[in-house]
Amino acid sequence: MYSQGDLEKVSVNVTKDLNKLEERILGDIVRRVEINGFSTASADWQIDRLQMLGNTEESITEALEEAMEDLDMDIDHIFDEEVYRSYMGHEKAYHLKGMTQIPFKENEPLNQLIDAVKSQTKGKCKNLTRTIGVSTRDIKGKKTRPLMPFVRDMYDQAMYDIHSGGFDYQTVLKRTVDTLARSGVRYIDYVGGKSFRLEAAVRMNVMTGFRQIQGEINKQVAKDLNTDWYEVSWHAGARPSHQEWQGRVYSYHDLVDICGYGSAEGLLGINCYHDFAPFIPGASIRVYTDEWLDKQNAKENEKTEYAGTEYTTYEALQKQREMERAMRLDREKIYLLKEGKGSEKDITDVKGHYQTLKGQYIGFSKKMDLPQQWDRINLDGLKKRIKE
Repeated sequence: MYSQGDLEKVSVNVTKDLNKLEERILGDIVRRVEINGFSTASADWQIDRLQMLGNTEESITEALEEAMEDLDMDIDHIFDEEVYRSYMGHEKAYHLKGMTQIPFKENEPLNQLIDAVKSQTKGKCKNLTRTIGVSTRDIKGKKTRPLMPFVRDMYDQAMYDIHSGGFDYQTVLKRTVDTLARSGVRYIDYVGGKSFRLEAAVRMNVMTGFRQIQGEINKQVAKDLNTDWYEVSWHAGARPSHQEWQGRVYSYHDLVDICGYGSAEGLLGINCYHDFAPFIPGASIRVYTDEWLDKQNAKENEKTEYAGTEYTTYEALQKQREMERAMRLDREKIYLLKEGKGSEKDITDVKGHYQTLKGQYIGFSKKMDLPQQWDRINLDGLKKRIKE
């Protein structure tokens, strides 16, 4: 069975490539703010504006095309190498029954399913990249806008603010950086009216396809081994609704009825890090006993206090993810301020805030007895860029 760490590693390259795309798009926008002379408020702004918008759109299109090429390779790797690994992970169970598993390449129904899901996943990811935009807030609340109209209005507002004398370049740059960093490049759901970070939306689609195939492999193996029983994996800090059933053995009916297999909120659903594998009564040995699971659940539901607030293990992990996002936000601001030639004071201020968050993250993780997930933070690829 795949562990939580195994599942997180599956989509690492997807995350890195889309973070690189976001860095390239936002960095390009900020550099054009600086290059096109907002600090001097050019009299030829209308001419410069058209050229700048054209260059920006061309650069974004190029970045998206390159990102999609990388993403296609990432998806190929996941649906070839990782699916193969998942398939061969059941080899021992076949040996236990004195059977031989069908070689991966000879399993035609599975390979047809892989090809179909892979093609569908690539199509969904391409569609997501065609709807990129930005999320902003004003007095009327949060709203999402397509990227190029937002960029056009942002350039116009910046030029007006500086030309009118209402704001200097550094003030405009800080505002621009804050807006871009807080939003990031987003996928906009025009039907539902919601928006999600492009990286998160693409990763979710890729993992949904991968886990769909994983589930089908598990069911096929169980059928081959003539068992209707499955053992579900366990991981620390599971959400409360998953904590109740993780680590135990179920029939397929109960896998659906109790664990919610097949639903978005259940086993193998959205952001679920559990797996399941065929279990052969009388031959298979459980990884965890019911007694151990009950004690562990009780232990994880005990609350630990930090800075006036008490946390269960699950709540502490959610807080830790929140702190990681806050640190990545500061790192992106530092990067964008550097790209826009922001003042040393503004850059130093954000760096100081980042170091404060970093210290709080270390202290919180130690108090909660949680591993510090620096790999998650460094997935943005900005460590060298901001000279942390």
